[in-house]
Amino acid sequence: MATSRPSWLTSGPTGSTRTGSVGSSPSGRTATTRTTTSRSRIGAGLVRIPPQPEADPTAALLHDAQVAEDKRFCSNCGEPVGRRRGDRPGRLEGFCGTCGRHFDFEPKLQPGQLVGGQYDVAGCLAHGGLGWIYLARDRRVADRWVVLKGLLDTGDAEAMRAAVKEKRFLAEVEHPNIVKIFNFVEHDGAGYIVMEYVGGESLKGILKRRLTANGGRPDPLPVAVAIAYVLGILPAFAYLHERGYVFCDFKPDNLIQQGDDVKLIDLGGVRKLDDPDTVIYGTVGFQAPEIADVGPTPASDLYTIGRTLAVLTMDFKGYQGAMKHALPEPAEQPVLARYPAFHRLLLRATAADPAVRFQAADDLAAQLLGVLRQVVAIDGEELRPAPSALFGTDRTVVVDDDDVTDEPDHRVLPMLRMDADDPAAPFLSAMDVSDPAALAAQIRGAVEARFVPDSPE
Repeated sequence: MATSRPSWLTSGPTGSTRTGSVGSSPSGRTATTRTTTSRSRIGAGLVRIPPQPEADPTAALLHDAQVAEDKRFCSNCGEPVGRRRGDRPGRLEGFCGTCGRHFDFEPKLQPGQLVGGQYDVAGCLAHGGLGWIYLARDRRVADRWVVLKGLLDTGDAEAMRAAVKEKRFLAEVEHPNIVKIFNFVEHDGAGYIVMEYVGGESLKGILKRRLTANGGRPDPLPVAVAIAYVLGILPAFAYLHERGYVFCDFKPDNLIQQGDDVKLIDLGGVRKLDDPDTVIYGTVGFQAPEIADVGPTPASDLYTIGRTLAVLTMDFKGYQGAMKHALPEPAEQPVLARYPAFHRLLLRATAADPAVRFQAADDLAAQLLGVLRQVVAIDGEELRPAPSALFGTDRTVVVDDDDVTDEPDHRVLPMLRMDADDPAAPFLSAMDVSDPAALAAQIRGAVEARFVPDSPE
């Protein structure tokens, strides 16, 4: 009997199915294609996601740039501010009743203003943690579209200049999956990061559109599609971590699909690992629990990726409240029961102990690719075997009937591949000892004699 396959799987009969932008199907589900034409860069060849069409940047401008009352919070202590009291409407500007910090939700820049003698403001795009985000034309460089983002929410000119100096390193960050920082400017006592305009749609926007199309009921992304997006952005995290930076505030808002690729946006929270005095930005429900005590690390960045995957793939109620550092059980979320390898990956990525988590973006990517293969196989795709980056071929082991138990048997596991870059690899490759005790003794002696360096291998 023929079985149906989800439309996001890449293989299928020759020809094509309906194409369009993500989420364009009547049901609100992500529309994808199985054509034999150009392959998207997203999805590791296993998932096909149609490219986002180019759009007029001005179509994203807010015609009524206001921050809703229930979105007004103090940038210092996080308490609600500017709220209605009785018949008196909420204030857009004032001082926090808890910590006394000044707040101002009015846009500081207006259409037609020229910032830094170069950037012609078109209007507001959104409101973020540091204030309004604006669209502008760069009148000195081919009238290209750029984005101006508030750098510091303060009226202290000295503090603003210090913040600009502190963030200069962002201009050195250059990766195809990371938004490019062009400049830093000051205007009327405020500082702004000038970055490239990234057209497309954020994962948060995709989720919102699916929610609307589904009659107001949550419609999470298929697991394979969510994994495809995250696999596409992990090289950007590897790039940052290798250079001693941490992103700090990853969430669905900060990943945009642009054409047939993905990009990290909003570098305002990026900081250097060796700079303990920089303000740390994060979002409840995504931020790792140890941040307040030990600060951000690559492991805490990967935690935010695990939480993002959970939010993208489940109707995850309470993820910013009672479940802000926990995951639902498979009995509560069918998607976790259907894909146990995905559940195990989430458990490791979001473990409370940072040492238990993935320590490098490349390690997470390797595991995530394996999970993706299992997910698409469960959903009906026939896959060719692929070599593992971690394991060699299966062992040939003869097990006596008397030795057979219901417990896992390490003897039937494939051999681990040796890391060729490990300093002890040449020594280990030349060893021909098979007895485990003798092998351990020989290795121990070589390390103690400093004939070979101690190493993971």
